[in-house]
Amino acid sequence: MKKNTLSVALLATLLGLAACETKDITPAPNLQGNGTSTNPTNPTTTTKPTVTVETGSAGITTNTTWTANNKYLLKGFVYVGSGATLTIEPGTVIVGDKDTKGALIIEPGAKIMAMGTAAKPIIFTSNQPKGSRNYGDWGGVIITGNAPVNTTTGKQLAEGGVRTTYGGIDAADNSGVFQYVRIEFAGVAFTPNNEVNGLTLGGVGSGTTIDHVQVSYSGDDAIEWFGGTVNAKYLVTHRTFDDDFDTDLGFSGKVQFAVSLRDPLQADQSGSKAFESNNDSGGSTNSPRTSAVFSNVTAIGPILNPGAAVYSPQYTAGVHLRANSAQSLMNSVIIGYPTNVLIDGGVTAATIANGDARFKNNIVAGALSNSNSTAGQRNILYVGPTLGNSNLTPNNTMSSDTAAWSSAVGPLTWFKATANANRRYATADNVQLLNPFNLTSPSFVPRTASPIVSTVPASFTDSKLTDSFFTPVTYIGAFDPSATTSSNWLAGWTNFDPQNTEY
Repeated sequence: MKKNTLSVALLATLLGLAACETKDITPAPNLQGNGTSTNPTNPTTTTKPTVTVETGSAGITTNTTWTANNKYLLKGFVYVGSGATLTIEPGTVIVGDKDTKGALIIEPGAKIMAMGTAAKPIIFTSNQPKGSRNYGDWGGVIITGNAPVNTTTGKQLAEGGVRTTYGGIDAADNSGVFQYVRIEFAGVAFTPNNEVNGLTLGGVGSGTTIDHVQVSYSGDDAIEWFGGTVNAKYLVTHRTFDDDFDTDLGFSGKVQFAVSLRDPLQADQSGSKAFESNNDSGGSTNSPRTSAVFSNVTAIGPILNPGAAVYSPQYTAGVHLRANSAQSLMNSVIIGYPTNVLIDGGVTAATIANGDARFKNNIVAGALSNSNSTAGQRNILYVGPTLGNSNLTPNNTMSSDTAAWSSAVGPLTWFKATANANRRYATADNVQLLNPFNLTSPSFVPRTASPIVSTVPASFTDSKLTDSFFTPVTYIGAFDPSATTSSNWLAGWTNFDPQNTEY
């Protein structure tokens, strides 16, 4: 979660929301394009007519189709109301208006049918010319539904000044299909804890289909789940300003095959991470618990070389479990964060000790080594027992072990336990990925000498991974070491240089 970005004057003019103090504002960086696009299927530069979508409070109330022969401009909040379905053709380009922070909101009972293809992805992006785009140029995409959230009322008002309330009792609720979609330069933090992310999912049910989604240059979190049960595969987050994958309010879905890549110099003052997970803001025992299961993730942080690291001091951790979260991460690779795993608060430690949150069969590499823990290690740090906002900031102090860890003895012992099968490496180079830190043309595929190939096979025997949703592959991380260029699941539809793409 992020605490900044939109100017007070613009905020007051557009939405009449309460202004935040100047000290809460961190200006988004001024981006300049670099490199060349690696996407072979960028939209044709043929000029298409632009259709302005400005619905006001009425929203879209009947079934509507957006076609690929037009470009669509979102002005202000564009709601799709209950009972209506918005269908978006493959190859359609939708741009968000910068002045009004255009956003698309799918309300409970509505559906979005955005079914792109590898050859013709659906693209949500900035309306600014190439070379002039920036974090937070527009609002983002918000999908909401009637699946459970763990608030006391079972309902939650969406953040960002949106009118929509989500949540309910239908775990299998269906908000549509969201496939082969790119979201670029979205994400606005209006006030602290009042943000629109690149992709926000609130109370979205398991009947919804989400796969092959890339979120680039989000001015807040790339993807944030607030409750719900929706599952997802093949997710990409690129140069996010705050967190890549943020879970809260009882999200209990499953995610497999995801990759995140960070810009070393761009991070948020609240502390940026690949994963941030809370049961809720107060660390309550409210149910459903935040108990998402992620498998086969490759998370590339800002630190290429721990001995000569050049990165924003706002980076915190690769994985930040806090506020009684029971989220699990398995068969994954976390590389290049100041602290790779940060366990926050005694209640979270107790959740781990009970076996509710699991961290197994993972590789962590390239963390710094300036803590008070054994040999200065920062592969894992425990901050506790009290949960507090200060723990969102970078930290290199291991708290004393407490009874909360129970038979796990302590965080480092738990992390190193043979049964958990985690591996630690000093540098990113030890993991032997092809070119993971290249911001415009990366390759996350393991080399033949990688421990992913030779040492650390995947395991799907844990009870949290036996669901038929998970594909039981033999490798950890997001990418098959034997994949060819054409069989790599990133091929064709992703774009790691949208700053220089003509839309």
